[in-house]
Amino acid sequence: MSRVLTLLAVGLWATTGWSQNWVDEKTIGIYVFHSEFPLRDIEPLVVELGELQKDIESTLDLTCSDRKIEVHLFSSGWRFNRYIQANVPDGAGRRALFVAGANVGKVYAYRHRDFETDMRHEMTHALLHNALPYVPLWLDEGLAEYFEVPAPLRAEKRTRQDGLGGLLNQRIAPLAELEAKRKLSEFAGKEYRDARCWVHFLLHGPPESHAALEEFLTTIPTGREPTPLSVSLQRRLPDVEERFQKHFR
Repeated sequence: MSRVLTLLAVGLWATTGWSQNWVDEKTIGIYVFHSEFPLRDIEPLVVELGELQKDIESTLDLTCSDRKIEVHLFSSGWRFNRYIQANVPDGAGRRALFVAGANVGKVYAYRHRDFETDMRHEMTHALLHNALPYVPLWLDEGLAEYFEVPAPLRAEKRTRQDGLGGLLNQRIAPLAELEAKRKLSEFAGKEYRDARCWVHFLLHGPPESHAALEEFLTTIPTGREPTPLSVSLQRRLPDVEERFQKHFR
């Protein structure tokens, strides 16, 4: 699950008495890597992250800016936590995070079993914020959940993984309810799941749903307030709730 922080990381590792000795530092495209382990150890993932930008741009009809994204990779959870507590205290206790800065976005993560998933998730946040001046919380999280799995699995794996066939017996929050949530503290497991479901419907449901999403995203950079998706979807699909349920049967 993602955590987007809109703040600037402050301080230097030196303030903790540690030395910030990166084993590998490399710029690849818009990514500036600082890693405590050789990047060759995760070369397939590095290549995949380059493709992730193309996937996001083509899927959402967006263009990412050339603003750099700094990627800080740690060798262990302990070293990651020590750094975050000292330099990004609002991110303490998290497994990975994206920090949205005025001039550069920053991603922090450490190697563990779900490292690749975390990286795709947080890099999705970074790329979305490179392409758009802002992203509503529910959509930011829903898209990050969608893109956190490898490209070949995105359309179908989420349906199987979440057991969305059985989801019909559970309550999925109406889109307007998710849109009303503005604080990350209001998001728990259920909200991430619900946001992911709505994103899946917008991307793989009726053509009208995808058209509503495209209209919403293309309006944001103009400076005009986009019509909430819950409203535009209802206009395009008066039976949207029924179509949403049908999508997951």
